[in-house]
Amino acid sequence: MEGMRARVAIAVVLAGCSAAPADDAARPNDGMFKDFVDGKVDSAGHPFNARVTSAGDLCWGERTEDGVRVAWCEGPLDGAAQRGELAVSARLRVIGAGEGEVVTVRVAEENGTVTVEDTLTAERLRERGAWIDVSVAYWSDGQPRTVAVVPADGAEIELAYVEVFPRRFRLVLSPGSGVVADGEVITVETAPGDAIERVEIDGADVSERWRALAATGAITEVDTGFRTLHRVAAGALVADRGEVTQLRISAGSETARMELRRTPAPCQYEGAPGGVPVLVTGFQPFPADGWHDNVSEVAVRALRPSALRGARVMRLILPVEYDRAAAAVREVMARCAPAVVISFGQGGGAIALEETAYNLKDTGEVSGGVPDNRGVIAAALPIDTAAPAERSTSLPLAAIDRALRALGETPARSDDPGRYICNNVFFTTTGAIGGGKAGFIHLPYTTRFDAAARARWGAVAESAIQATLDAQ
Repeated sequence: MEGMRARVAIAVVLAGCSAAPADDAARPNDGMFKDFVDGKVDSAGHPFNARVTSAGDLCWGERTEDGVRVAWCEGPLDGAAQRGELAVSARLRVIGAGEGEVVTVRVAEENGTVTVEDTLTAERLRERGAWIDVSVAYWSDGQPRTVAVVPADGAEIELAYVEVFPRRFRLVLSPGSGVVADGEVITVETAPGDAIERVEIDGADVSERWRALAATGAITEVDTGFRTLHRVAAGALVADRGEVTQLRISAGSETARMELRRTPAPCQYEGAPGGVPVLVTGFQPFPADGWHDNVSEVAVRALRPSALRGARVMRLILPVEYDRAAAAVREVMARCAPAVVISFGQGGGAIALEETAYNLKDTGEVSGGVPDNRGVIAAALPIDTAAPAERSTSLPLAAIDRALRALGETPARSDDPGRYICNNVFFTTTGAIGGGKAGFIHLPYTTRFDAAARARWGAVAESAIQATLDAQ
């Protein structure tokens, strides 16, 4: 999150919310980021404050039904007069390309000096033929800029439009969820001038405590040209905390959250003595200011270990944080030795039995990026530079499918779990399980949980576990 005058923020997405032309049949995880876009985009999928320039005003090339098959695109950047951090996003699809470079998006001053640019490569392209957003970000001083979208030699690109919108500085908490000692420093990173508006500990408002600590100097502030760092010792802010504490902070109309633990999660298994040890994971609500429970957490908490044959179950609710969630699962796997790991997450419109995990963290699906719960945005970054590009589930999906259909559910197979935190956990667990079984199941986006709904999702989790054990 370092502030730099010409910093780059790339976002390569599979099917962005700015759904210009397109498109493919519905996928089971469509709608996964519903809470991030509701009320934030117009009917065409553009952010409400976006300035949109059509490809016809920028490009030389063949006009198509959806845009322009480009040879070269360059022209004035509409919206550049806005000040602050701007996202410049090109909505395009790659029709054909070899290996290596595919297309470059460049923003330059009127005299030709390049302000920011980045090149999409074939390795970072999630899917050819699908509409994607390729974005760069820069700090605007309000002066005119030009934008260029330049395909590499041999690449065929179709462009729909370029949009420009202010990209608000994200509120970020550090060090992230996990074991945090009393003397360890918590850092709250905000935009310059943004006040800390509300601080909650386990749901209780402790904003007055924050202000009192700031008044005595227990909270220090460091200003840079692009951010303010607020630093406080964990023990000072979260006095008399329990074993697990939820910290949530709001500033500048954004919210971030972080879980502070005193010790790692205990290896606490429930169920049949001597049964197969099974680790079952779900997620906390997201976004950080989310108003409803996460269906995956509901399912994990509602499942009944006593209803399972030959299983001992350990439950783990994960923070919605890049790498931190995956690290928490990996640490428990190493210490508590489960033979099976089944992870659940909040998806789109159906139960999605995930087949493949990908070595990629990408904030796709929403223009400008999707932050995790502590405010971090990842864009086309590998999870593990030493690992393969993808990994397959080792869960018996056919058996799970049959078991769920016997309950009256209608699961679907999925080869696209997204590239958000769910995929991050899925990729990590399948690589760490060794000779056991690990995989991921998305549950449908759900906002209301009466007793019947909780029982339903608990039964889904139980069936997936039992089918996995019976297939061994």
